[in-house]
Amino acid sequence: MSTDFILTRDKRVGALKRLPVPALGRAYAALFGPFAVLLCALPFFASGYVVTLAVEVMIAGVFASGINLLTGYTGLVSLGQAMFLGFGGYGIAIGTALLGWPLWVSAPVTLVLVAVIAAAIGAICTRTRGVEFLLITLAFSQMFYGAAIKLRWTNGSDGMTGIPRPDLSLLGLNADNPTAFYYYVLSVAALALLMLWRIVTSPFGSVLVGIRENERRMTSMGYAVANYKIGSFALAAVTCAVAGILQSQYTYFVNPDAMSWQMSGEGVLMVIIGGANVILGPLVGAAVFVVVKQALSMITEEYNLFFGIFFMLVVAFFRGGVLGAISKLIGKRHERA
Repeated sequence: MSTDFILTRDKRVGALKRLPVPALGRAYAALFGPFAVLLCALPFFASGYVVTLAVEVMIAGVFASGINLLTGYTGLVSLGQAMFLGFGGYGIAIGTALLGWPLWVSAPVTLVLVAVIAAAIGAICTRTRGVEFLLITLAFSQMFYGAAIKLRWTNGSDGMTGIPRPDLSLLGLNADNPTAFYYYVLSVAALALLMLWRIVTSPFGSVLVGIRENERRMTSMGYAVANYKIGSFALAAVTCAVAGILQSQYTYFVNPDAMSWQMSGEGVLMVIIGGANVILGPLVGAAVFVVVKQALSMITEEYNLFFGIFFMLVVAFFRGGVLGAISKLIGKRHERA
């Protein structure tokens, strides 16, 4: 069963049902090729504030991409992915600050532990579906959030500081330099998105889409649906943990707020704004979310009210998110050609 076949069953694709996948790929390349070049050249012409904002967007985009794998491709809406964001930050903080491990040891160990913990949590959570799945993931997240506040070795609500950035001296760079750190985050984000693209375009990804569309049918076809869902849960968790590592290195700090349900909710909003079940959707959603929120916060203290209105407008007029709207325009243009 190929991804292309399953995608034709998605009623939300609309006009794209008749649009060949290569044509859509070329259209996206034409749209985002210049954007990729812009990202690579950004520090050479943009102000320090813009570069900092771009770093925040990329980190948020990696986090939202992990949520998108679970929500957009597998059909499991979670409000608990922030716990893995926190696991990533706390993992390297404990490894480096408490245990004295170098960063190049702490980071891989953290990701492996996150994968194991996520598989165990996923084995429990994926036995449910719909609202029940959302609530049980929220419960797990709040449980670990409470633990991070109470435990002494996480320094409670004060959080942990002194989280190191990578040693880039072999490249003649200093990661404390904003430009060098920008390119470090850009490299990690690109690798994360490439990994996710490879996953969703593989047979494994095709099965995930099939589970999203019709879980019973996939079960009747002989697929071990439970195992695929646990795998998706674990991969999404590792992606979120990567974002947590980047976030803690960016701020040199991690505290329990990184694991709050509000953080998970913001990640889901980014996916909805950018467009679910599209690899670049979360990145676009993160860009819109961060930039609009920053702009509104400069205008008024009641920016959350206006951001809520903005979000409602996006949902009302951009069905399928920003990339969904672009895809429909591409589909209509292709039909006319």
